[in-house]
Amino acid sequence: MKKINKILMPLILSFIGGFLDIYAISYRGGKFCFLQTGNLIYIANDLINNNLNSVYIGLFIFLAFTIGLIIANLLTLLLKKKAKEEFIQILLLGLVFLLVIPNYFFSKSNNYFELSYIGIFSLGLIGGILLESFRFSYLAYTATMMTNNYKLFWHSLISGICEKNKIETKKAFVYFLIIIAFILGVTCFSLCYKYDIIVQYIIFIPHFLILILLIREIRMISIGG
Repeated sequence: MKKINKILMPLILSFIGGFLDIYAISYRGGKFCFLQTGNLIYIANDLINNNLNSVYIGLFIFLAFTIGLIIANLLTLLLKKKAKEEFIQILLLGLVFLLVIPNYFFSKSNNYFELSYIGIFSLGLIGGILLESFRFSYLAYTATMMTNNYKLFWHSLISGICEKNKIETKKAFVYFLIIIAFILGVTCFSLCYKYDIIVQYIIFIPHFLILILLIREIRMISIGG
């Protein structure tokens, strides 16, 4: 049970990462909110092809992501200085929970600036926070980008097999589960996207999962205290 609890957050956050990635592409302006490598490719390509409006949207998302990184770093440093590290994940999860809320109030974003881009800005902030936060000593994983996880999966698997290292083999299995969780998040949104009547509110799924993680973290601190 303890082992399951250890990997529960990485799995849930990866599911959320996959869900919100495809949500942003399909429902919030057609751009990556989490994958800034892809976003920069869009920006460069749009700039060359003189699609300036699309360039502005990409830069808008990139700015939100950057602000998310800065917020996560500043809050982490502040709480560490005050010797309150146990509250870092609770505070950041609470912030992510609040940032999801604007997406309930706007319909699908098109490729021009409108009020619904409040939602995409909030997703960019979430992307920066998720990338910078929620790291674990035994896993160098990311919840929103699977390229590094895929690399680490093969590194751990080959090390585990060739060196007969059980710890590395277990880590490879966890990385595999994280990648599967991300794919399931993408699949979940894609299935729901077919139904117009619910798609605007389907962000309830990752929102609810974030709430579960938040309650879990509060409970763990309460028990520890």
